[in-house]
Amino acid sequence: MSALETLGRVPRLDLRGFVSPVQRLERFSEAIGVEVWCKRDDIGSVGLAGNKVRKLEVELAHAVACGATHLVAEGSRLSNATRAVAAASAALGLKCTLLLCHDEPHEPVGNLMLDGLFGADLRFVGDVSWTDLARHSVSVVSELEQSGERVYRLPIGCASERSCLGFALAYGELCQQMREHGRNVGTIVHASSSGGTHAGLVLGNALHGFETDIRGIVVAEDVYPDVVGTYLSFARGGARLIDAEVELTRDHINVTQAYVGEGYGLPADGIYEAIDLLATKEGLLVDPVYSGKTIAAIIDLAAKGELNGPVVFWHTGGYHALFDPRYAKRIWSALDRLAGIVL
Repeated sequence: MSALETLGRVPRLDLRGFVSPVQRLERFSEAIGVEVWCKRDDIGSVGLAGNKVRKLEVELAHAVACGATHLVAEGSRLSNATRAVAAASAALGLKCTLLLCHDEPHEPVGNLMLDGLFGADLRFVGDVSWTDLARHSVSVVSELEQSGERVYRLPIGCASERSCLGFALAYGELCQQMREHGRNVGTIVHASSSGGTHAGLVLGNALHGFETDIRGIVVAEDVYPDVVGTYLSFARGGARLIDAEVELTRDHINVTQAYVGEGYGLPADGIYEAIDLLATKEGLLVDPVYSGKTIAAIIDLAAKGELNGPVVFWHTGGYHALFDPRYAKRIWSALDRLAGIVL
């Protein structure tokens, strides 16, 4: 059995319901001078959970097989991953506890409100590092196990050797869709943080003969001490799980931190203009925390002639941040056509 056949038989749940569409962004492409398509993982999944659902379909199939009764996940209070875990927990009838760095907010907005609606137990641990957040998580797991729960702990961003297989599968799905449109996939550009999406796409690309340039736009500073090495370890680990004999090196991990801007959840150069351009040209929404930085990167890289088309913008979701007053006011004030309207 080939590695691709083994990959296709990896146990997974169905948390999406249908295959997310791919669409050509005609007017946006014309505006930036590069052919751009969009893989719409922002729609059609449990809890509007975006790309994280692909990873959870694989990871939670394992959790259910292990007899888990309680999921524990950690992240920031802006995290799409923790929201996805909360939504999936509700759909599967599992309990859920989320460990969130930062202090408890004054207003329940965006993802945080949805975490609560999905029934998750929210625990705020202050402004701590990922390492310290993990320590808090281990402590909570111990507490829950002592109370009789069978706990399954999800890593930051739901990124792991196992979960990246969800995106190795997704790469093949996209290639098939693009072939049906008579196009290949020259470059994939996507928002990246914890690394599972990038690792999975790189592995999928390797299994199909390295046909595509995979570009990860890192949205946070200091994600890992060695970002490339960590992403590579996920991809290699995923390959081992399906007995894939592929050669993966650091050169295959193409990520940039050039568009982080002021930091995670903070502005980057051109981001509000990028959000505006995509919205006015295509009626398509991206948020200022994740995918907005990716669109800003695509516009910049296209202007520099650094993209090999056709380009696929992999929309990972996360537009709930648009409705957070902090971001909404910044976007509004950045748009010249709205300057005369006082909020």
